Amino acid sequence: MRHEQFQTELFRYPFRIELATRYGDCDVMGHINNVAFARLFEESRIQFNMAIHNAADLTYFGQRDRIMLVATHLFYLQELHYPSTVTVGVGIMRIGTSSYTLSAAMFRDDGQCVAVNQSTLVSGENGKSMPLSQALKDAASRMIIDATTPVR
Repeated sequence: MRHEQFQTELFRYPFRIELATRYGDCDVMGHINNVAFARLFEESRIQFNMAIHNAADLTYFGQRDRIMLVATHLFYLQELHYPSTVTVGVGIMRIGTSSYTLSAAMFRDDGQCVAVNQSTLVSGENGKSMPLSQALKDAASRMIIDATTPVR
């Protein structure tokens, strides 16, 4: 599996969030470690899902539209150093019957994409998938990544 070129272009993502790295995220050389990349992508996924559900906190997910992460792939493209504030763009690549695929990309202050994350999330309960609710499909359809506009 590889990422697509359009996934490395911030303007294509309908949702963006700025996140700060932490001192504990780096090695002795000041590089942000791989686990920290995963944590930053996790936070962006959570904030994205809260936004499309209009949820103020996580209690919403215990009541309806239970979404589970079933697959995630990280592509490390460049180094990131501490301290840094990154912008993570998030959007939906595909909406299925019971799942959707997210793309997220992390950008340094200079605009360079340092990593891409592709994740599959499934609606389900008690270990079984369930169809996505129509409300979730409608909200998700407003967050589709623009993969067709020519590069600026």
